[in-house]
Amino acid sequence: MESASPPTRRVIEVMELLTRADRPLTATEVASALGLARATVTAVLAELDDAGWVRRDRDRRFGPGPALAGLRPVDAEVPSAAVSAELRALAVAAHCGVTLSRIADGRLTVVAKEYAPGGRIVPGLAVGQSIPLGYPAGAAVMPWRSEAERRVWSASATGPARRGAPALLRFVTTHRCAVFRPDSDDAGLVDVLAELLGAVGGEVVQPELRARVLRQLARLTARPYTDTELDSAETMPVSYLSAPVFDGAAAPYEVQIGPLRSAVSGSERAGYVAAIRAGAEALSGVLRADSCSR
Repeated sequence: MESASPPTRRVIEVMELLTRADRPLTATEVASALGLARATVTAVLAELDDAGWVRRDRDRRFGPGPALAGLRPVDAEVPSAAVSAELRALAVAAHCGVTLSRIADGRLTVVAKEYAPGGRIVPGLAVGQSIPLGYPAGAAVMPWRSEAERRVWSASATGPARRGAPALLRFVTTHRCAVFRPDSDDAGLVDVLAELLGAVGGEVVQPELRARVLRQLARLTARPYTDTELDSAETMPVSYLSAPVFDGAAAPYEVQIGPLRSAVSGSERAGYVAAIRAGAEALSGVLRADSCSR
């Protein structure tokens, strides 16, 4: 979803990152984590520092400032420290970005994001952003939703994808995750687009162009793996994996990792599947514990 005010969205992303980080960050670290130009981040941080929203220490690192103490608490969903810790662990295990999203009321809303240290960062939806739910987004939770919800979700697919929706749901039911890839002919282009976004940051010259690149990247990376492809020993591309996160019998969340690699061996694919399934199980355990403590 394209932001109506990209400069405002950048300020929000910087504040979200600093408030959830476990230590103060330099401008370079903020720029790298968010995929923004360093000059843009430096300007944003300077304004926030002047207003008291962030505080710069003697090592030129930034953290939340005193002005935040005067804010009224809001009802926005904030992941617990245990959830954030499990997301960071998954990012490290998969060596790529991790996103946790809530699937509810026909929308996908990003709840939290974490990045692997040294891993490639491909900017996407920011925390708090929401988009209408449509195939294949949300595939990881659909087997545990009502028949009516699955029907609406499947109907959002077009062409051959609509015919393949039942197979994707069977795959998720069997493997407790979904695995997506580009077509082999598109794998090189996916690499180029991902490197472009990572190299020039979240802006990509113009917000409109950034949105177009992200839409193209999403279109090229949404072909579901089949059982045969997953079990093959051949090297194949992998774009994303997603898995359901349970709270009791319901699956309100989907966790996603994004390797975005054009050549992944069979053993490496198995490693990604094991990592996201373990991460989703750990997150489900945290939610169960949180529910019991309430």
